[in-house]
Amino acid sequence: MRRKYLHLFIGLVIIVLSLFYAFRGVKFSELSNALTSVRYFYLLPAILLVIVSYWLRAMRWRYLIRPIKEVKTTNLFSPLMVGFMANMLPARAGEFVRAYLLSKKENLSFSSSLATVVIERLFDLALVLLLLCWVLIFKGDAFASEDTHNKMIYFGTLSFIVFFLILLFSALLHYKNDWAMKIVGFFIKPLSQKWREKIIRMVNSFTNGLNIIKDRRGFLATTFLSFLIWATFIVTYYPLYLAFDIETQLPVVSSLIILCLTVAIFITAAPTPGFLGSYHAACVAALHGIFGIEKAVALSYGIVAWLVAMGTTVVIGTIFAIKENISLGEFSSDREKIP
Repeated sequence: MRRKYLHLFIGLVIIVLSLFYAFRGVKFSELSNALTSVRYFYLLPAILLVIVSYWLRAMRWRYLIRPIKEVKTTNLFSPLMVGFMANMLPARAGEFVRAYLLSKKENLSFSSSLATVVIERLFDLALVLLLLCWVLIFKGDAFASEDTHNKMIYFGTLSFIVFFLILLFSALLHYKNDWAMKIVGFFIKPLSQKWREKIIRMVNSFTNGLNIIKDRRGFLATTFLSFLIWATFIVTYYPLYLAFDIETQLPVVSSLIILCLTVAIFITAAPTPGFLGSYHAACVAALHGIFGIEKAVALSYGIVAWLVAMGTTVVIGTIFAIKENISLGEFSSDREKIP
């Protein structure tokens, strides 16, 4: 219980600081004018693209689960949407909710379900790092200042090191499992017996999730769908540019930079419930700080873009939660029982 309140407190602090950065220096009249001048009919294709991206995620998730059990994409869309809706809760609980709902719906162990979500995140991390590296190497002139460029390079390098270590450990688990388990045993030695057993079970389930590597067709399909998912995210920004009439003021690579800032930096470094605050700060940092768009417009863009993404997610997630009688309260009560 104490940990839950700690997560909530930290999330609220980050939200306040992020929103302070985003709203600082913006007059209410400027923000109101920016929001009222939005051409809202351009939001319809953006909403459609958000839904398409989720359906592609469900298709990809099917290939990741296939080494454990064959599951239809339609059966995965519901836990996926409810799980992403649950990201409105503290500590990115949506990832656990998604794994929990899948385990109950398809009679799988929670740890095996969670392993597929972790593998999915590795694919996402790899793609975002590739995009970030491409921007830094080939489009460095898009940044307004050398200092901003250097900070992006520093973060990209740090992220690549973390990703490489995760990839190396995953390879050890798959090909040299004994070595990997000895490393795990060394680091968990100071913990209690209960926690050591829990971590070992989780690592073993994660190892089972790595069986996607053996499925060549599934691995290629997962990789291809990952590219499609992130390409859809990038394209989603263009209707929003049209809605704010700023498409002529921004280079083509701008949507890629916004994506890298929102996902790779702000949301990762400052995770908040529903990405509230961190997403808005990222949009302001990209559009105003890098491309010189008026701050009130950049902030209103962040507000509308966040509502498009999270609003669509919450509406669809709520529909599935009601339709299938899913209770997040049930997840909260069962969370302590999860092995």
